[in-house]
Amino acid sequence: MDINNLQRTSSYSYRIDTDRIKQRLQQADKNHVSNQRQSDSVDISEKGRTALREKMSAIERTGQNEDITKLSAMNFGSSGIMNDFEKIMSELGGGTVSNDLVSKDYSQESVDVLKAKFEKEEGTKTDTFDSYVNKMASAYQLMKDRIEEKYAATDRQKEYYTAADGSTQELTKEKELEMLDTAYETHSRFMAKNTQIWSELQDFKVQINYHSSKSETEKSATKNQNTGIKEQAYNAFMSAINKENSGMLKQQTGGLDHVRLNLGISSSARNVLNSIWDYYANLKH
Repeated sequence: MDINNLQRTSSYSYRIDTDRIKQRLQQADKNHVSNQRQSDSVDISEKGRTALREKMSAIERTGQNEDITKLSAMNFGSSGIMNDFEKIMSELGGGTVSNDLVSKDYSQESVDVLKAKFEKEEGTKTDTFDSYVNKMASAYQLMKDRIEEKYAATDRQKEYYTAADGSTQELTKEKELEMLDTAYETHSRFMAKNTQIWSELQDFKVQINYHSSKSETEKSATKNQNTGIKEQAYNAFMSAINKENSGMLKQQTGGLDHVRLNLGISSSARNVLNSIWDYYANLKH
């Protein structure tokens, strides 16, 4: 914790500078998508680029380009699906992301239908973690259904993507599902880490006596607890897309905010995660 984020009060105690934390949280929200894109980019070697240029030249000379309708928008690995997933999550959260980097398969219409199933709540936020998990699982299911439908179509044209070694490979259903799993897991790890950070910040919600100092045992226990929160959040995110929860979401005809998915964690752990998210959701609003 940066000591500059704290304001000194009487009796040698400290309290949170809520305005400063709001700014940090807002900045984290703005940086999230760009950070994800940067972390999942693929660096193609000079040798790989040369091989790609030679292959495309050969295709043009032999007329084989008639068989290749286009290189997929996901031609640099999982970035296309990653961008699609991040844009859907931004839309569900009331944000906006440019369409420039999403794949050709991104459907704003289907996203708008999903968005309508999540309420825009006013006043005090409750069960915010549960609601966010539901949005993640719903976004994942929407994209998975799109992939399944795409490859079931009889008139589907072949698509290709550029691998890291510069080779052109056919895009398959299995590959796209693998890319989707990678996008979901990357987002899960990021949000689990955010939950840990918010938990650590929340420790300063109550005033702390300036003269008191934690023992090494207490410090170690606090560190372990925060690490445990990150793991619990990550496990909850990953459990949200299991077969049981997928079926539950598909059966829902109304709103999805308050569906209780089986997250594979205890009720007490779930309550802790919701309390952390509720605190900062209400702080930001």
